[in-house]
Amino acid sequence: MSKRRKRRSKVRLHRVLILLFTAALILYCLIIAVGFVRNLFHRPARLPEEEKTEQSMIQSGYAQACPDEIASLTRFGIDVSQYQESIDWNSVKESGVEYAFIRVGARGYVSGEIYEDETFLENLYGAKEAGIPVGVYFFSQSVSNEEAVEEAEYVLSVLNGYSLELPVVFDFELPADEQARTHDLNSSEIASQAQVFLEHIQQGGYQPMLYLNSGLFSIYENAGLTEQWPIWYAEYGVSQPDRCGLDIWQYSETGTIPGISDHTVDLNLMRQDFLKIQS
Repeated sequence: MSKRRKRRSKVRLHRVLILLFTAALILYCLIIAVGFVRNLFHRPARLPEEEKTEQSMIQSGYAQACPDEIASLTRFGIDVSQYQESIDWNSVKESGVEYAFIRVGARGYVSGEIYEDETFLENLYGAKEAGIPVGVYFFSQSVSNEEAVEEAEYVLSVLNGYSLELPVVFDFELPADEQARTHDLNSSEIASQAQVFLEHIQQGGYQPMLYLNSGLFSIYENAGLTEQWPIWYAEYGVSQPDRCGLDIWQYSETGTIPGISDHTVDLNLMRQDFLKIQS
């Protein structure tokens, strides 16, 4: 190849590199510009004023009802399932939600079949990517210790060692429907199944937690479970709870949160020092 041709090849190569660099620089500038415009017009998701007011009232009510407790209920969070459908977790995070409990699955209260929540993985990964600490809960309808173990093993198999910042919760409830398979359970059986589930979760390497309402509190209290396990207590429509010593108080089932469109959601306040979750 002649020297002239070599020079031409070098010039062409140089021009190509300049064009590629220029194109890359223009693309980079466009990306920066789009991001700037988006941030310029982006309105951060904010918690509705009525929710802020209720939250403040609940915090004050608990402090008045339980004045001897050092750690107050100040950490705001939600719990969700497939009934909330698709969730914009970034908006949820922007609104001030500090943590979320996600339903991993449930047992049918008539059929007795165990099934995974349809949005479990979507919610789990979405919350994590948004920087929201998560725990999970299982809606139990077990009628024996063997079924309680089956439920716990199911949860552990789905999690498969996945790291959680919050507990795995046993959520047993007594449906009003007389067709419910749990309708005829006695107090001893209910407490025994809860204990079996929680112990099995603990053996699987996760922190267990007990979800309950006023109807179940005495059952679990008499069996010593409320002293042994962290407590997540549901009581709605009051400014002061009828119990103290709570780790989490689920104070509403009709909350409105940015990022959860057209669906209400459960609202919770957690003890400030519970599990030392980082803000």
